[in-house]
Amino acid sequence: MSPIPGRLGSLTARDVMSSDVLVLRDSQPITEAVQLLKSRRHSGAPVTDSRGRLVGTFSLRNLTGVKPSSGTTPATTASEMDSSVLSEAAFEKLVKSSMKDERVCERMTENAPSVSESASLIDVARLMYDFHTHRIPVTNVGGELTGIITTMDVMAALVHTADEMSSRHD
Repeated sequence: MSPIPGRLGSLTARDVMSSDVLVLRDSQPITEAVQLLKSRRHSGAPVTDSRGRLVGTFSLRNLTGVKPSSGTTPATTASEMDSSVLSEAAFEKLVKSSMKDERVCERMTENAPSVSESASLIDVARLMYDFHTHRIPVTNVGGELTGIITTMDVMAALVHTADEMSSRHD
């Protein structure tokens, strides 16, 4: 594949990432993590360990699947999610379920894709596409979380670049 010409082809993860990231801890109770997601109107967030290293991601989607180790039924279903934000009824169901005593590490997605700060924007977009995900954590060389890139960040970079190119031709 040939490189993307111009500014769009030179953008890196560092250029488009958000550094103000809602971070969940792997030892955090699921109910607390879900409440944080709800309060920020996010559908998911990166998960770090006690040293600040990225260890996975957690999203409301993790609540709708069957827990791999137990075979229990899900506490919520996809239909109970409203615009990617857990409904009040679904949250109450979660609090009353056996899942209420679980930690984020028990439901998170381990080995989720992430990129370094120097990754190209096209590589980020390709990971999002390949893994069907809406967020990609960004880490430094030490594996510490430094930011996040969402699909909206990718779209914004595309629109801003198109606007810049259009204004040059006017």
